[in-house]
Amino acid sequence: MSRLRPSRIPEWPRPFDPDIELDWGEPEVSRRLLLEHLDESHDGASRRPGLVAAHIRRLLRLLPPCPARILDAGCGPGLYAVPLAQHGFSVVGVDAGDAVLAHARTTARRARAAVDFVRADLRALPPGDPFDAAILIYFVLDSFTRRDQLVVLRRLYGQLRPQGRLIAELRVRPDQPPGRLTSWDVVPRSLLSDRPHLLLVDTTYDDRNHTFVLRETAVFDDGRTASQQTTSRLFTLDEIQELFARAGFAVRSIHDGWTRYRANALSDSLLHAWPHTQLRRDRQRRWRWPVELAEPVRDHRGCARRRYICSATP
Repeated sequence: MSRLRPSRIPEWPRPFDPDIELDWGEPEVSRRLLLEHLDESHDGASRRPGLVAAHIRRLLRLLPPCPARILDAGCGPGLYAVPLAQHGFSVVGVDAGDAVLAHARTTARRARAAVDFVRADLRALPPGDPFDAAILIYFVLDSFTRRDQLVVLRRLYGQLRPQGRLIAELRVRPDQPPGRLTSWDVVPRSLLSDRPHLLLVDTTYDDRNHTFVLRETAVFDDGRTASQQTTSRLFTLDEIQELFARAGFAVRSIHDGWTRYRANALSDSLLHAWPHTQLRRDRQRRWRWPVELAEPVRDHRGCARRRYICSATP
């Protein structure tokens, strides 16, 4: 969060601006984000229970059979990790926020679900026992720069056992035309403050560079302001193929959102990628094994998204 004079706020935001880009691991952000996760009046930070349940049913068709070992990368408050554990999977949830992880542990304990929740940055996952599958749900991957997206995919690659799979939900475009839209409202709280304030919101979609920036500026009663933004690096069908290949994965098919239907350039989509039939060697001449993966990312305000879910293997 950054404090700027209103006259100093640029008209057009800079994607991944380090001065105001949201830090998901910052304690106050994690605490306030948890409130958004649990607010069922919108799907901005997490999905409503009915939608999560429908997604779980779809995941049961995509994941290897129980008791497969599953990594929920960017698990948030455990809305997917806990139900998967209740279905018999061995689940590890990873997130950068302490508050959401604390809530996830409480939820798992109350549900008598055995889930191990770990605080970690997806760009620096610690080594451990290999997983049969990993999931990246709700546009987690979009919130990284293109370079860091590749880093995350390679880290997840290293977490998977031979023939493991990754299921990731990716966004193609936001639910707005290219350009900038603005709005304002008086809110009781937001990610910027726990007290009432005027919230100025602008969303900028750059279809040439495939970025979407949601910027919020709070104006308080004493005239002070605070700003934060979240940037999404979006995907095209061709970019998915190339990005996954650079991480060592092969894409098999792309489906429309959470459905079983094939995607097209305008659809919400689900992508399945499968391992190569032969092993590959890296520069150190060590074996790289086939893996499967799928797409992801998240947004605390919740505009409708065009998306892919994908699985791929090295």
